[in-house]
Amino acid sequence: MSNEAAAQQRGVLKDAPTHLLRQLRLPSRYESLIATVETKIAQLLVEPSDATLDAFRKAALHIRSRSRGIFLPVFADSGTGKTTLVSNLEAWIPEQYGPTARLAGGEVSADRLRQAVASTVQEHGLPVNDNRILVINVDDRESDPPTDKEIAQIKSFVRESGEGAYGLGSRTLVVWPETSRSMAEIMASNYEQRAGRSPIEIPVRVEGPGREAWPSLAVATLKLVNSIDRLEDLGVQPANYDPGAFSTIGDFLDQISADFVSLLDELLKSTRKPVRLVIVFASESGNAGVLNQLTSGYRYGLVDADKLVAATPASVIGKWWLSRMGLLIQTIVRLDARVVYAGPSLVVPVVNRYGPEEARQLLVELGNAQKSPSEISSYFERSDFGKLLQGTASATAESRGNPAVDSVAAYGLLAESIGFGSGRDKKFNRAFGDFLNQAQPSLGEVTVESKADGIPLIPDLSLNADDYVSCVEFHWRSGEYLVSANRSAAAQYVLTKLKAYATELGWVSN
Repeated sequence: MSNEAAAQQRGVLKDAPTHLLRQLRLPSRYESLIATVETKIAQLLVEPSDATLDAFRKAALHIRSRSRGIFLPVFADSGTGKTTLVSNLEAWIPEQYGPTARLAGGEVSADRLRQAVASTVQEHGLPVNDNRILVINVDDRESDPPTDKEIAQIKSFVRESGEGAYGLGSRTLVVWPETSRSMAEIMASNYEQRAGRSPIEIPVRVEGPGREAWPSLAVATLKLVNSIDRLEDLGVQPANYDPGAFSTIGDFLDQISADFVSLLDELLKSTRKPVRLVIVFASESGNAGVLNQLTSGYRYGLVDADKLVAATPASVIGKWWLSRMGLLIQTIVRLDARVVYAGPSLVVPVVNRYGPEEARQLLVELGNAQKSPSEISSYFERSDFGKLLQGTASATAESRGNPAVDSVAAYGLLAESIGFGSGRDKKFNRAFGDFLNQAQPSLGEVTVESKADGIPLIPDLSLNADDYVSCVEFHWRSGEYLVSANRSAAAQYVLTKLKAYATELGWVSN
């Protein structure tokens, strides 16, 4: 299992340090989909037809009553869902079938079939008393039917018995998928000539999910694969596609996937470089607090359109976006818009070394010791802000307890004596800009209060990396601001920034 897939399975997705638009995807075939979501595939399964499932139920009954395995050729057009069905019989008929083993290409022999059974039993930790039937899917052999020798090997294998619940072939269903009906019929006839008449009618035709389910399945796939709600609002709506115009669900998903990739390409080309918006809330709060109520549970800090609007439905900006929810989704994704927290434990060391003279003098008088650049970098790399910029942040902010008392007192002194309003916070923005330029050069060239590269925006900071520009907007607040009482205010600030960026980039007019 890949690290990312394992993280998704635990509900934690780590974003690579690249723009969200380059991370989105829509697999259209089972093999690529299962490689992406692994065990979460169960959330996308659509029940096959009754006729198809009945054939597999009958096969299970005959295997049990005869204590002999069955060879089962199946056929359907490419993209109908043969692999999905055979790989998930355990989900559809759990009382009869266990996990599916995959025999990938190559010559089929009794030894390879035995190995497939043994490795699957071991991989899934199946107990000795598990009496379900094991399935073997002979994959990558379409249009390459079994030879006489292979038929003899399969015949020998399905008649084998042995110790334990998985008595080798005698408790096994060997499935051979084929796209051609005529080839599947020839395969079935050749097998019955050598092994005798099958107890069930072979070959079996596989019928995929009904066309009425295809659009909702495409929407569910978009959501599951990317861990983002309502991605269809980005511009490719599966509901707008006519399932009747496609032969199979695979063809249907192929077209939507191709159009989705084309859309992403157009969005990436709409600016010279993709723009990433990072909004930083700085306060005395000990953690991200209310920000967790406004963001995704799977991608750290990615703002959630529904949560933002729900947090401030009566405000002017909330109402403005409520009537443009599709545009809000597009703006969030196109900006890879994130909201993150910076607390006293990071802010105070940065200001003490890189901030304005008056701030440093105040901190000296308070007895706050200046930290070295390497120490500050260590604080930064452990902070939620730092982890986001470096692509190491997990889905939810990690709780590290409250900041040190001296850091909180120092932050409070800065807020009281210097303040953050009337442009005074620009001095603190510059402190972070100087720190990032000097101590974190790998994040890209940093500019302060000037136009970002190739776009008509003047963010507090911009980090010009090779393949995208991060626009960082600080929101300096005194006290423990990130509490539930300020949820609406925080949401309004984020929504206002999103509108400003969408307007400046020409995506919407006032």
